[in-house]
Amino acid sequence: MPTALRSILSLLLVAPSAGFRCAPAAIRTGYPAAARQPLPPAMEFGKGFGSYYSGWIDFVKEYPQEDRNAYPALFELPKDCYEVKLEKPLGIAFEEGSDGGVVVQYLVEGGNAEQSGVISAGDALLATTACMGRDGTFERKVIPSRFLDFDTIMGAIGSNEPKFSKTRTNDVILQFARPGAPMENEGDPYDGGSRGVKDFLKSLEFPKDSPWLKR
Repeated sequence: MPTALRSILSLLLVAPSAGFRCAPAAIRTGYPAAARQPLPPAMEFGKGFGSYYSGWIDFVKEYPQEDRNAYPALFELPKDCYEVKLEKPLGIAFEEGSDGGVVVQYLVEGGNAEQSGVISAGDALLATTACMGRDGTFERKVIPSRFLDFDTIMGAIGSNEPKFSKTRTNDVILQFARPGAPMENEGDPYDGGSRGVKDFLKSLEFPKDSPWLKR
């Protein structure tokens, strides 16, 4: 697809949820590997822990305060990374990154992204929320997007529709990394170090029995 057309699509972001497709090996969702303990048990679709992502702060509150105090780096976004909730259309033109994923090419003047005041050209998309309906219910998960292809990312963003929102709003939650964000850990995150982008994304893997892997 021509670069100009890709930019137009990323500005509009109107793809229906049915258009979201992602290869099983590439799909991820949010579960910090706290205290090197096993991941939370598999939950019934649409219910329980992690079934609806409303933001990083709310998400980490699901973990015991004891773990959050003992391993603070596991419950923080990596350095020079941030999260933002935006109404659609986003007003962002994305372009494919040199090593995969997408980066912000430019912001539309007066658009929702520019009005947020936090997103800049050159920032790389780390993750986006995506939604899936099944058996009369739905889930909203964080999909790590740093190394996914352009069309899959646009489909994931587009799947965030009001019918999949508990507040019936047309928003999407995005996580970005600034150009200088560290890819590797700095020291041991379990012992006073900080987490890099790669380890952060790895911590967001889906459980093997997740229905999201069967899409």
